Parts: sequence; C-alpha cells; structure tokens
Amino acid sequence: MNNAPLVFLHGTNAEPWTMAPFRTFFEERGYECHSPTYRFHELPDSEARSNALKGLSISDYVDDCSAFIETLDAKPVVIGHSLGGLIAQLLSARGLIEAGVLINSSIINGTLPTTDMERALGKGFMSAGRFWEEAPGQDFELLAAYGLNTMPEGQQHEICDRLSTESGNVLYELFFWMYDVNQTTKVDFEKAKAPLLFLSGREDKVVPPSTSRTMAERYGDLATFVEIEGRCHYMQLETGWEQLAQQSLTWIEHL
Repeated sequence: MNNAPLVFLHGTNAEPWTMAPFRTFFEERGYECHSPTYRFHELPDSEARSNALKGLSISDYVDDCSAFIETLDAKPVVIGHSLGGLIAQLLSARGLIEAGVLINSSIINGTLPTTDMERALGKGFMSAGRFWEEAPGQDFELLAAYGLNTMPEGQQHEICDRLSTESGNVLYELFFWMYDVNQTTKVDFEKAKAPLLFLSGREDKVVPPSTSRTMAERYGDLATFVEIEGRCHYMQLETGWEQLAQQSLTWIEHL
C-alpha cells in the first residue's frame, strides 16, 4: 500500500514530536506523511492553553482529525499512539481510514482494566477532585511508573518536561467511559472495517498487553495483535524503536 498517505496521531498531553522518529522513518522510504495535532495542543504552557483545553472532548479531536483527513487525496493509514490509537479506531468507524497501526492504544468503551496497576490509576483519578473541569499537567512520578518505566531516568525527565496539559474531560472519557453519558469512545463495530495492527509493550502499565489484547479481540479477523518484549507505553521513543517501525512498515506493505 505504498500509495496510501500516512497520518501520525499522538497521545494525551503531547504534540506531534512524540511521533517524529516514526514519521522520519516512513518519509525516508517514500511515504507521504502528515502529523496533525489536536485542538489547542500547539499552544505553549500557559493559562490561555489551560483555559482553551477545559471541557474539550475526544469527539472534538476526532472531528479535527476527520476534517484533516478529508483534505487528503486518499484514505490514509493512521499510525496512532495511546489516545491516537483510540482515535484511529473511531475514525475507522467513520469509514475514513484504510488501516491503522495502534501503538499501545488507549482503551475504547467496553474494555475493562485487567491489572491492579490499571485499577490503581483509575482510583488515583477518583481522588483528584473534579479533574474533568480542569486541564491537568503531567506528574513525573506517575508518568515514570506507568508510561516510561523501562527508560533511563534522564530520558524520563526529558520526555515529561516536553509534555503539557490536557483536557480533564478527555481523561475522564478515557478512564471512566462507563459513566460518560455521551459514550464518546464507543466504536460502532458494524462500520469499523479497517484492518488494525495492535502493537503492545509488554511492560506498559497504562494499557498492559492483557488489556490491549481483549480490545483487539473485539475486531475478530480485522485485528493483528503483537506483544513487544521489554517495552513501555512510550515505546515509539525508546532505544530500538526502529524494530517497531519496521514491523509497522512490513504490515502496511502486505495489506
């Protein structure tokens, strides 16, 4: 599928730089690549950014991505990390993508946690007050334990320092989909027909393989699940990320 453009979608609190190594890898192999960002995520850390993010929904981000994709000449293959993987699944249900590579995708509606650490993370949000009305930033200790746990401490700080605030409502929709009256992350499986490659880091504590696999299984033959040994949630930025990029390339070329 060398003619399909590629669209790279990042995770929460982030910007396109978190997908830059992958984009460079594919550009060097002749692919047309695009790296849109979500609403207001281009703004620097500031009160203005936080105010702009408050109340935003994942559905706003999906709308933004949909509008961007509709400007392309062909349906793209979406390569999404974390929240970007979830958005790729929702875009599939809109019939907008040719295929998706999901790097430690966030969970969709109906996917339950399978580990004590996942449940502890949700409990932590429960004790954070009305976080859905705010735009929380990244806590280093939490991020290091859950998302960057296989990386050297120096790299953990480097990544955390570049991440920013996120809509608390988006985080609520991710972690508490069962209470979301809008059912924002619910996928219409009757319409989601794009093949999906689920890449799951074995040491990911945010969406561990046991949880990711249950999500992939809901797609039946449309999904390919691959567990990557020794990798964390941000494995696209870890040493050896080229292995993931090559696996993605091989899968895309055989579609």
